[in-house]
Amino acid sequence: MKADDSSKVVLRTYNEELDRRLGGIPLPSVTLIEGPNDSGKSVLLYHLIRGCLKLGLRTCLLSSEGGGKVIVESVENLGLDLKRSFLMGELVVVQLGAEHGDLVEEEKRWILHSLLDYFNRKKEKFKVFAIDSLTALTIGLIDTDLLEFFSRLREMRERDHLSFFVTVHTYSFTQELLIRIRAMADTHLSLSIREVSGQLLKTLQVLKIRGASKSTGDVITFEVEPGFGIKVLPYTQVKV
Repeated sequence: MKADDSSKVVLRTYNEELDRRLGGIPLPSVTLIEGPNDSGKSVLLYHLIRGCLKLGLRTCLLSSEGGGKVIVESVENLGLDLKRSFLMGELVVVQLGAEHGDLVEEEKRWILHSLLDYFNRKKEKFKVFAIDSLTALTIGLIDTDLLEFFSRLREMRERDHLSFFVTVHTYSFTQELLIRIRAMADTHLSLSIREVSGQLLKTLQVLKIRGASKSTGDVITFEVEPGFGIKVLPYTQVKV
């Protein structure tokens, strides 16, 4: 398969149980991953990035968690080796300096437009762009700014066959705005943390995967295990 032939690709994470439950994400795609703090958004994103790289799709990660060395070491601790891809230039990490809470509305709007311009300028170099996370740029912006941003991502997905993966905290959007953004996204994955019989369990709900082979609505319970990443829990391990 050619590296730029993303119109016939089904993305898998190469985590056997997770792929069995998800059923694969058709690419190109605009994928929204939302959830609260410590729910596993970044870990899930790293699994998806690994899948993109295994498909030969050059990927750019814009991260608020640090630069390339920090991210590669963090991912290695999860047992997801991205070092070779990073050293070979197949994965490029750009530090997203938008995590500061003192940005004013106009600065956030300017950064969003700058991101869109960056994607457009780099579309011949990368087929996948991942943002981890967009949260700091969403607070205080009006709905039309965010709707325009996701609308532009969808346009680039359709026109340039680019894929976008965006993580946000659940509180980033009102429910009404979330419904409208979900309509524009191809894939919407919602993570949460639930307490069941004294256990704190991470869950992943597949709310939407356009063109998927499996129906949506499935809820996947998992834990993040060092040296392994996402470990899907069988129902027998979840005490109810």
